[in-house]
Amino acid sequence: MLEPRSKGAKPGGENKIGTGRGTLRLRSKGPATVEEMPTEFEEKAVKKVDDLLESYMGIRDTELAATMVEVGKDKKNPDEFAMALDEALGDFAFPDEFVFDVWGAIGDAKQGRF
Repeated sequence: MLEPRSKGAKPGGENKIGTGRGTLRLRSKGPATVEEMPTEFEEKAVKKVDDLLESYMGIRDTELAATMVEVGKDKKNPDEFAMALDEALGDFAFPDEFVFDVWGAIGDAKQGRF
């Protein structure tokens, strides 16, 4: 006879239940990790920023776009975003117009405008 799953639960609500949106990454070196899947906002923002990267610089790089979205998603204004972007990715020396457009794309994605 099988015991109910709740019997195996840790007391005090110590179970860590995620959103169910994750990916298990198995690595040849190092431990396996669970990576959270991007939210709908992050998916849309990354796509738009990747489009801007291609438009301004002729490159497609979803990892760079995702980093830019991560840097900008909690920033309150374009100046704060520009400073955080310089700290995180200063070697790229992005033009001001591009940084402003990326800020706008992140804001549009937050508000579901595309």
